[in-house]
Amino acid sequence: MTFPSGVPGQTKEQLTFLMAPRARKHGDSPDIFNKKCQALMDFVVQVNDEDVIAVENLQRGLANARAQCLHGEFIPKFDWPVHRFQNLVLSGLHGNLLNDELMPPLSSEFEQSVLSGCK
Repeated sequence: MTFPSGVPGQTKEQLTFLMAPRARKHGDSPDIFNKKCQALMDFVVQVNDEDVIAVENLQRGLANARAQCLHGEFIPKFDWPVHRFQNLVLSGLHGNLLNDELMPPLSSEFEQSVLSGCK
């Protein structure tokens, strides 16, 4: 979760790691289970840290663009997951099912495979 801070341009983050109560494999000792949990958490933190770097670079780019009066553009070909999520939220707020007509057409074999795997 990301929270605003008292400093403009900075946020605070809380990363929570949850597991099912019976996630430990039968036969794993508590020490082995704790080592596996720590290894998984280390991986999650590493991926999260990589995302932080990407987001910080994006924010710098947006700030530079704003200073030059440049505005970004939503490109459904690349941003369709965001577009889909936004439409899911808006449709849900209005008590409607997702309107597929608002969705960008899937343009690649990968996108087709992702969608077919979700049904």
